[in-house]
Amino acid sequence: MLRPAGKLLGGFGQGLSDFKTAFKDAYGEGREEWARANREARKALNMPEDAPRGSDMFGSYPLGIRTKELVQDIRNKKLSPEDKARRLVRQDAGLGAKEGFAPRAGQMLGTLGADMTQDVSRSIYWLLNAPQATANVIAESSLGAANPKLYGRSPVEGGKYNFKQAYAIPSEYVTNTGTRVIPKKGYRFDEDGVLFKRNFEPGDVASLLIPTGIAVNTGLGLLSPFGGTNGFKAAIPSEEDPTVTENVLGEIASKYFLGRTGNLLPYNEFSKVRPDVSPEEYAAYQAFKYDNSGRVDLNKGEVSVPSGILKYTNEGIFGPEVQFLGRSLPATTALVPFLGALGGGVAGVRTSRPIKGGLVGGLGGLAVGQVAGNLIEAERRRRNQLENESQLNQY
Repeated sequence: MLRPAGKLLGGFGQGLSDFKTAFKDAYGEGREEWARANREARKALNMPEDAPRGSDMFGSYPLGIRTKELVQDIRNKKLSPEDKARRLVRQDAGLGAKEGFAPRAGQMLGTLGADMTQDVSRSIYWLLNAPQATANVIAESSLGAANPKLYGRSPVEGGKYNFKQAYAIPSEYVTNTGTRVIPKKGYRFDEDGVLFKRNFEPGDVASLLIPTGIAVNTGLGLLSPFGGTNGFKAAIPSEEDPTVTENVLGEIASKYFLGRTGNLLPYNEFSKVRPDVSPEEYAAYQAFKYDNSGRVDLNKGEVSVPSGILKYTNEGIFGPEVQFLGRSLPATTALVPFLGALGGGVAGVRTSRPIKGGLVGGLGGLAVGQVAGNLIEAERRRRNQLENESQLNQY
């Protein structure tokens, strides 16, 4: 029976020795132990052992899990069946929350120390430190929720082969060296020795992210190998014309690997491409782009978290715009196509042929989203240009 893990009733009586023991135990825990506990918990909940990166990442994140447990215990919150099952698996694996104030405090500090030593939290940031990566994690999680079989495994057809009877397993499934049985690519034995095959190849599942990837990369301006677009310089500009590049391979590499785009052109050049943007709007956007203070300005429709990691404005040069780690994601030409591609992909993976259906649905949703987003943006620019021209005619 699951005990109420981590009740904070032990007071200081546990003493310094218990604190030090708990600290040392938590500090020594490794990533694989937490990953294994996460996989076991998924199996206990009748969920596929494999999972999208987001689920794996946060399902085996020690500091986040133990902070959540601590908050639940302080609030004496009633646990959900899933939380109970996960806690039980972690207890059985030796990763359960400690009871008593001193052991719990030592465990939390040890977990924090292990997090810093092993770069656990930083690895999450390193994974999500670009809009493309964050979009991929969101898309993976959404597609996996729509069809859990994408990441699941099924018993091998034709019989439940068991490694204890290796001689009876066809060679197409395993390699039998005489001393051990090695499952071939795509196959795995469960804890009972039964042979399972993954439902879909990882590369095929990853192809479902192509439509959403196109949406985000197009919106960021990263799919222009010959230079900049929409009033931006090339990532590697030529001396004669900064909007084009003489180094196409370098331009592609800068955009693909580094996510780099060129800066805005000076206004006298920018306005030739974007006559809908006034000098005042251009200056206000530049101020917004480089202001990294945390603030909320409802009058201007601007929000920025401290250090400028995440920003939002109602009136960017592309209309409503999110800026994530300095990268601009316009609502009309990036987020609308992304949501269209994601919606089409989610609908497609629910069909009888999820890979083909998801890819076709995603590309279809991408096309619809791009057309809709560009029409909205074109109309916005047309109105702004007419307004700017009418104001100039008044003088």
